[in-house]
Amino acid sequence: MEYPSRYDFFLTFKSLFNKNGEFVDYVLVKVSDSFKQITTIEPEKVIGEKISNILTDHKIIFGIQDLFYNLIPGTRRKFECRIGNNGRTYLVNIFSDDMDALMIVFTDITPLKKSVEKALQGVRYTHNLLDFDKAYRDSLTGLYNKGFFEEELARLNTKRQLPLSIVMGDLNGLKLINDAFGHEMGDRVLKKTAQLIKSSARQEDIVSRIGGDEFMILLPSTSEKTAYRVVQRIKQSFELNPLDVFPISISFGIATKKEETENIHHLIKKAEDRMYFLKLKEGKEAKLAMVNHLKQKLEGITFETKAHYERLKHISSIIGEKLQLSDREREELMLLCEFHDIGKIGIPEEILQKADTLNEEEWEDMKRHSEIGYNIIKESRETIAIDELILLHHEKWDGTGYPGLFKGEKIPKVVRVFSIVDAYDAMVTERPYKKPMSKRAALDEILSKSGTQFDPHIANLFVETMKEAKAV
Repeated sequence: MEYPSRYDFFLTFKSLFNKNGEFVDYVLVKVSDSFKQITTIEPEKVIGEKISNILTDHKIIFGIQDLFYNLIPGTRRKFECRIGNNGRTYLVNIFSDDMDALMIVFTDITPLKKSVEKALQGVRYTHNLLDFDKAYRDSLTGLYNKGFFEEELARLNTKRQLPLSIVMGDLNGLKLINDAFGHEMGDRVLKKTAQLIKSSARQEDIVSRIGGDEFMILLPSTSEKTAYRVVQRIKQSFELNPLDVFPISISFGIATKKEETENIHHLIKKAEDRMYFLKLKEGKEAKLAMVNHLKQKLEGITFETKAHYERLKHISSIIGEKLQLSDREREELMLLCEFHDIGKIGIPEEILQKADTLNEEEWEDMKRHSEIGYNIIKESRETIAIDELILLHHEKWDGTGYPGLFKGEKIPKVVRVFSIVDAYDAMVTERPYKKPMSKRAALDEILSKSGTQFDPHIANLFVETMKEAKAV
């Protein structure tokens, strides 16, 4: 190996293989004369030691732990990054040749760094090509980015690394989260996802975020069976560590290269196809589970209880029969009874639980719940196709409701029925901010708002039906 002409100190390693010829670690065989002076480490304490052992004791000094774990012998790649050591900044170059030797060279660039910083004072934008994190890290999650993954894939695509496994993961329901709770919550979920994947994967695995909700794991010298165990460990970690708002779910696809002649890009496509196949099933289940989890959480912080849903369903089924609604309309009406206020999960708890009348600003916040609910259920349309009904469930016959998109008979009939049933139940049920009305008084109130808030025909039918002894 040819040594660079300028350096402050260097380390030379030899590769260590097991009896099957598989690479397992590096062993330090030589250090430069300046090593002790700069690091304050006695050379005899580290010469002959495995790199994994050295990192355990001296990783703070070296500061490039991630690079060590991703170095594989027999490649011609060079890394560059900056590390701070006793107030100085070093450029770290890592060389590997075909003789399975590895050299790490530390060059002191502190004077150069200070000169550049001085020259760039007042410059608004700068780009430092020596900054490894900026070049190879995803800024949000801290995982490796797509560029680093592609470089590592090219580097590890060798006979020595076979079997080489690739895992592709796609987060379920990120759009639902972004639409319902905003991108700040979406970013929080991505960070949590990255943390769980990274902590559950092995140290030698290369975990990258390659897109908005897509993650890739590169597993050198790993069989498909072992890769499957890694994925199962990650999924178990997701189950055991949900966010406080809802559980997180991710679908994974696994593919393994076993023969040198296999095309690595075909391998990625295979992992992607397997991931999307699972996502068709798991994605729907995850979204439905998320919606049900949100509904249960909502029941714990508001008066939206299971008993409330059941009362709405019972009365709605009676009115639906009187109106001879179609089977589809009746099904939609039952779903609307159960999920109409799911969007309140996105409203501040202090507003939901306020005992006094809401002020104007709080009321505007509260009115957002129909739009939030629409966004939540829209992402679960495969199983709960009532997103538009949820958006419209506070519309009024005269057009003064919200969001104010329709009035009169343009409001879906299911919504017109539900709005009366929901209003009646709200009036006759005790709430933190009011005492319940009598059923007779509630029916009179509905009649008084017939033609303004409510469909007059359905309002009259509702009152007549509810006055029957059994219904009341």
